[in-house]
Amino acid sequence: MMTTLFSTFARTVYIVLIAMTALACGEKSDQQKIVSDARLQSGDIAGEATNCAVVLRAQQGTSFTITVDADWCAFSDGAKSLSSTMETTDRVVYIYFSRNETDNVRSAGVEVSFSDGAKKSLSFTQGVYDKTVAFVRDWPELPVCQSGNGLIYVSHYGEVDAKSNVRNYTVCFDPDKRAALWVAYPLHSMYTSGSADRDNSRFDYDPSVSTSYQANLAIGSYSGRYDRGHQLPAADRKCSQQMMDQTFYATNMTPQQSNFNQKLWGNMEGRVRSQVCADTLYVVTGAWFDGERDSSIALQTNDRSGNRCPIPTDYFKILLRTKSGNTRRSVADIDDPSQLKAIGFWFKHRDTGSDTSITSEYCMSVADIERMTGNRFDFFPMLDEKVAAEVKSQCDPSAWGITR
Repeated sequence: MMTTLFSTFARTVYIVLIAMTALACGEKSDQQKIVSDARLQSGDIAGEATNCAVVLRAQQGTSFTITVDADWCAFSDGAKSLSSTMETTDRVVYIYFSRNETDNVRSAGVEVSFSDGAKKSLSFTQGVYDKTVAFVRDWPELPVCQSGNGLIYVSHYGEVDAKSNVRNYTVCFDPDKRAALWVAYPLHSMYTSGSADRDNSRFDYDPSVSTSYQANLAIGSYSGRYDRGHQLPAADRKCSQQMMDQTFYATNMTPQQSNFNQKLWGNMEGRVRSQVCADTLYVVTGAWFDGERDSSIALQTNDRSGNRCPIPTDYFKILLRTKSGNTRRSVADIDDPSQLKAIGFWFKHRDTGSDTSITSEYCMSVADIERMTGNRFDFFPMLDEKVAAEVKSQCDPSAWGITR
């Protein structure tokens, strides 16, 4: 009898423990359940912007509907409403529109409803597009391009594997100098890997710019000991022969002293490639034509047609990327300056002999280079305003592998 009572008591305790465990697990599960929510990546949109991101977070399998109330906004299919299901706990949906060429700031409301009953009302405004800006692209490497300054802005694209219209580079071309003042481009392993061969490329005119403005470099270099120096190196575009061929356009060339081009500058180009990471590295290479001229560099040279070609007094490179190199985020979306790193390099154009050493003496901040160029250029304008000044003031050579 006692044995039976004990067995019954033991079973009862066991069942109670199971129930308590299940209840505790259930409570823990409820605590871990994700609350459905939505937010805008930014509520203040620039006048030249063409999209706005809605960031969703909800349990996997939750369905949702997003509706926008402005006639100037739509989803990718042109509709004002989008319904779908969360395949993961996080998702980004884009609302599309054109740049705001009206005279007034405009607003749009966004309503988000989830199948679990959660709702969110959001709104964003788009500023007025600045018509003085000549050339707008949502690319982090692109400096501000102003209209009415006599400069020519051109972007080049090419095919890479199955992808068409992949961006290659953008030039800010000065017809008076027959050269680009800067060349801006992204750098990633996609660009630097491939079978393109520079021996299959030839120097040629840029088809997007009048040949009357360009140096004739099709046969031979500039007169004197001046190479046809790439601003975007051919080795940075091994991804396809078309992309590499475009680096041989005259708009990407400046007259460079042979030793400088082939030794010091060539090593600098390799240093830049060593900073390629899983995220994108953004680069601007520039030529400067003012200031003190080194005695080893002439004032000008000539192209193969005898046209006058001024010789740069200085060259620069500026770099920007995420510090970890593996955030899978655009630098434009990062509002913590400690997650980004930037640096500038400034070189006096001179006969450097056999020297290939890239040392800290060439390093300065991006802000310093803006000042060196008379604030003519505004670099990396897509950086969040809260971090731009701090990031552009960075100058830490060791963070870029330069130890002396």
